[in-house]
Amino acid sequence: FWLSFLNGQLDAIAGQTGAVPGEFLTVAMPNGKLAPFLAKRGIQAQRQVNSDSGLVYYNMEDPVVGGYTPDRIALRRAINLAQDMDTEIRTIRRGQAIPAQSPVSPNLYGYDPAFKSENSTYDPARAKALLDMYGYVDRDGDGWRDLPDGKPLVIVRSTQPEQVNREFDTLWKKNLDAIGIKTTFNVGKWAEQLKSARAGKLQVWSLSSSAADPDGQGAFQRFHGPQAGSQNLARFRNAELDAIYDRMQSLPDGPERLELFRRAKQIAVAFAPYKNTVHRISTDMWYPWVVGFRRPLFWQEWWHMVDIDPSKKPPK
Repeated sequence: FWLSFLNGQLDAIAGQTGAVPGEFLTVAMPNGKLAPFLAKRGIQAQRQVNSDSGLVYYNMEDPVVGGYTPDRIALRRAINLAQDMDTEIRTIRRGQAIPAQSPVSPNLYGYDPAFKSENSTYDPARAKALLDMYGYVDRDGDGWRDLPDGKPLVIVRSTQPEQVNREFDTLWKKNLDAIGIKTTFNVGKWAEQLKSARAGKLQVWSLSSSAADPDGQGAFQRFHGPQAGSQNLARFRNAELDAIYDRMQSLPDGPERLELFRRAKQIAVAFAPYKNTVHRISTDMWYPWVVGFRRPLFWQEWWHMVDIDPSKKPPK
């Protein structure tokens, strides 16, 4: 796609199925600015933070990572604190993301750019301290932490066989190795993993979610008890959050509803059934004869807004 665009065979490299590939961004957009050789050709560029979220979920019914007791909460929070999101964004995502602070994505009602939380914190020292405090220590001297009852602690992360997944898995293992937690991988096709996830058969899995409309309440479907097994892959149940979710539906936008968003975010981070990782950035480019392009936030159709102005095309 990128070479075809440079050769003028494509009018744009844009839209939900397009965007400039990450491996070419350092050439196309050095330091986030359009490269001079592209600007001279009249090419335009736009970077947009998407209304989406990467996430890792923990099966709350799993005997190792699930549950609501302080030790299980501490384990999930420690794993989250061990995730080096700066390295993930800089290397694997090539700078095309921002850290997530909560389940609510940018551009949605309820998203607060001033809201900061532990969700985005990278602190392996604090992670180790949490594990030590709640009895996740190496009891048999093999170099790996064990469960508080002395049984081996092993985190099984489900994943897919593609190369990009291997990059994420390598960083995940490095992060967990650094705090003394052994991890293994359950590799399968995405559709098979989703089926298993909905059936509650996976322990940990990473995926992403895109918003379908401008209201941030949809992000809390993943925490809503009645939706366990569907949107709520973690099978998380919390009476206060369920009540907040239901109350949100009957309130108009305003201070009271925003306060419910704030409290819901706090509950989500405190119990840590998920780690929301990043909100991705897309970079689109198009030639000057492309008229009317903009990347939609909540749907994939964009071609009905676009036209070509032949008068701006160079002569053949």
